[in-house]
Amino acid sequence: MSVEGARDGVSSGLSDTTGQIMITLTTLDKAFAVPEVPLYVPLSLKRYGLSEVVNHLLATERPIPFDFLINSELLRTSLQEYITQKGLSSEQTLALEYTRSILPPTFLASYSHPDWVSSVDVIEVPSSNAKAAPILSGCYDGIVRTWNLSGSVVSEFGGHTGPVKSVRWLDENKVVSASMDRSIRIWKVPVADDQGDEDMAHVLGSNGPQTVVSARTFTGHKSTVEDIAVNAATSRMLSAGADSAVGLWTTNYKEAPPATVSVSTREMSGKRRRKTVVPSRGPISMMGSHTGPVTGVIFDPKDGTVGYSVSLDHTIKTWDLVTGELVDTRTTAFPLLSITALPELSLLCSGSSARHVTLHDPRAAADATTTTTLVGHTSFVVSLSKSPESDYMFSSASHDGTVRVWDVRAQKSMYVISRESKTADKAKVFGVHWSKTVGIVSGGEDKRVQINRGTGLEVVNQQD
Repeated sequence: MSVEGARDGVSSGLSDTTGQIMITLTTLDKAFAVPEVPLYVPLSLKRYGLSEVVNHLLATERPIPFDFLINSELLRTSLQEYITQKGLSSEQTLALEYTRSILPPTFLASYSHPDWVSSVDVIEVPSSNAKAAPILSGCYDGIVRTWNLSGSVVSEFGGHTGPVKSVRWLDENKVVSASMDRSIRIWKVPVADDQGDEDMAHVLGSNGPQTVVSARTFTGHKSTVEDIAVNAATSRMLSAGADSAVGLWTTNYKEAPPATVSVSTREMSGKRRRKTVVPSRGPISMMGSHTGPVTGVIFDPKDGTVGYSVSLDHTIKTWDLVTGELVDTRTTAFPLLSITALPELSLLCSGSSARHVTLHDPRAAADATTTTTLVGHTSFVVSLSKSPESDYMFSSASHDGTVRVWDVRAQKSMYVISRESKTADKAKVFGVHWSKTVGIVSGGEDKRVQINRGTGLEVVNQQD
């Protein structure tokens, strides 16, 4: 069917426009573009009905779900409710922008751990790589693990003497972990027939998971290292310490300053473990300005010389990582527990102990701290992860036992992901990472890594 014919089909029989409104449809996705001509549609239409209109105009063989925006705000009601809320007239022409929807994430799998899962990360690898182990997890048993998509542990990194609080991929060959034992460790990921690097790793066993029992160790914090962030372009790491300090580190071990704080490790010999003091390197600088434990750190996604930190002291701080100087401090009303960035919108998202997520513009004047507050969680918001595909979306993990998916244009959560474990009665979720290839990966008090992914893009919720 031609676009003209489809348009006539939508508008046919509308000589009486009572209960209808004129709209125009635009999109930034050229693959789904239709001519920007006015159409009369019923005021009763919601997202599903408007998606039917666009699919009719495109003459698609299978329905594609779309979301609709008016003045950059997602439409979550009928057109009638929208114009009533905004005090508009049905005689006006509404300009609607549409974009392909992300539908509810469905449960795919979960991987069991011996203890609480504190942190997760994913490295994007080709799905055809059968040996790939893209999922990284940190556990309260002190072990860091990599997993393949079949749910098997590929590598275990053992050496921390306390629970692991944060894990990140440095690159496809190295991972970094931060722990309650006050240390940061960089581990070499073993590969097939790897005989080990004396400076980096010692691999035990030939059957089952490869166990790495030594690493390059960094010390300098005087208490738990709560969070770690990495920037491959600058070979730098940021750490958040419960000692109220933000640490700046180099990933190049030979260039790191000498350590002033010693640390022990758990060396493994068969089934026996013993603690030994290991050599370590120190930070480039320890940046102190927070007056409470630092709970989250990130690099500016567009500028690796800028870092951000959040703390229980209610503040968001901006750091110049070249000079180690504090650039800006924003004070909020509540203790802050997590942070991520939406770089294309120039926004920082922070999770709080007050159960909400706030959006901040670090460029704005200090008297305009918070731009938006997103409400939905019923307990602490402890981890945030940006969508890999949408500039407007991110996920959040909370002690209320859920992961929520947000679109800042809707100002409320789009979807709620619950734990699938039968023993997970409101089990706290501690970490979340949104991966393009794997899905939304989360870990928590139920001792599991859980994977959810939006599937069935051809299916549209007719109740929406």
